[in-house]
Amino acid sequence: MKNIVNLVPPATCVYHKPPPYYHPLAGGDEEDYYSTNPTIFGRILIGEAPSRNYAYAESLDLLAFRDRTPKAEFHALVIPKRYIPNVYSLSTTAEDVDDDANLVREMRVMGLGLLQEHQPTAFAKEDYILCFHIPPFNCVNHLHLHVLAPASKMTWFHRHGKYKCGMRWCISDLDVIDCLDRGWCQCHARRYSVNTFLMKKCTLLITFNHLTHKTCSDFSSVRP
Repeated sequence: MKNIVNLVPPATCVYHKPPPYYHPLAGGDEEDYYSTNPTIFGRILIGEAPSRNYAYAESLDLLAFRDRTPKAEFHALVIPKRYIPNVYSLSTTAEDVDDDANLVREMRVMGLGLLQEHQPTAFAKEDYILCFHIPPFNCVNHLHLHVLAPASKMTWFHRHGKYKCGMRWCISDLDVIDCLDRGWCQCHARRYSVNTFLMKKCTLLITFNHLTHKTCSDFSSVRP
């Protein structure tokens, strides 16, 4: 059997071309496509910030790279080149070329492809996690799919806490696709539950502030 080594990609700054259906206005250029993206991922796409990109893990619409602070042996992020802030920004009313349900499906396919290439054993055993964080628990306000494996080797906190799907802060890619197919009705209901949960969480954080030295605003800005 071929011996596959999970190498860490080198950090590079590379410009990534926008999707082909983008046509810049007369006198403009391709960089205009990313001009409305204020996040670190926008800087990565335009080539102003480094990322550890996986070989052959870029499509016309997507880009995949290693998480800056990996929480598993393999931890990649799959992002759309189109600026979509978070799961609440996904829509079922987009034009066919921008169909968000299909976009999330493509993100899943790329994530599974990465697992098959870099973590074949975990892929075969389905020992992995594919998930999105739900606002306000997302660390970067640009939609990104977490791809983690092997899940069985992750710390308890990360496997059963931060990246546990079905919680108020984390949703699986398949649940997002299901929500989009259903017209977001269930996910919008979930949004109100998230807001209620956040209020309770902030109350706890304030109560134990003398132990954690964190405020609610600190909590929302914690990076992965």
